Amino acid sequence: MPGSTKPGGGGGGGADTGPQLCSYHDVPWACHDPQLGWFNSDKGCYFRALDNPPAAGDPAWDGHDPKDGSLYSKVCPQTGGGQDGAEIVFVPRSENGPAPDAEAMAIESAREQVVFGKPVGRVAPDGTAVVNSPVWLWADHAATPAPGTAAVQGISVTVTPKPVRADWDFGDGLKTSCATAGTPYEPKYEGARSPDCGFVFKTSSGKQKDGVFAATVTMNWEATVVVTGGPNPRTFKIGGIKQTSPVFRLRVAEVQVLN
Repeated sequence: MPGSTKPGGGGGGGADTGPQLCSYHDVPWACHDPQLGWFNSDKGCYFRALDNPPAAGDPAWDGHDPKDGSLYSKVCPQTGGGQDGAEIVFVPRSENGPAPDAEAMAIESAREQVVFGKPVGRVAPDGTAVVNSPVWLWADHAATPAPGTAAVQGISVTVTPKPVRADWDFGDGLKTSCATAGTPYEPKYEGARSPDCGFVFKTSSGKQKDGVFAATVTMNWEATVVVTGGPNPRTFKIGGIKQTSPVFRLRVAEVQVLN
């Protein structure tokens, strides 16, 4: 069945991206692209029906009658061909018709149900931290989304997200990563260290603009895709899914010791 998409940019630093959840030979591709069309998981190519196909008898039809099928733009990025390598192909109506690839539709529909929150970086102490003292880090709105499911023409798809890590960037080369979104601080913890996501600053923010670190947290996710039914049941994972917080500010001070 015709379908199309271009590779997703899931690995881009700091970009907010949804899962690219179609694949060909275990290589992930976006299920749909507004220019290329729908991805075909069997052929590893994108197909888009021509908006203004030529008249019957044109060489593009290769002797076929328009009533028997449609002309599509076909792009196969997995072979190294981009938009410049597009070719016009005839697809019999009995094979595909104008409908997109059923598996791609099911995957895209399930993917759209997985809604990632926009993380918000939090720290404790939330006023001014102190050099060489533990700082708690956690991200609000970073709960794991519910799985997405969809079924199209006998093909069922479940997309299950899972957090991979949280990357904290304070600027000036100060970074850390945590395996979780962190634990919110509560007064009962007093001066204890965070059990899963903390940081100890070795330098103050005094030399930074406005005397504060401009920080972000990026939640990294992966998704397990289970395809059942149809000609190609399988399970695969997609990574490179990122959600980055707005910039938040953190002041870190030196401790002044009086003799």
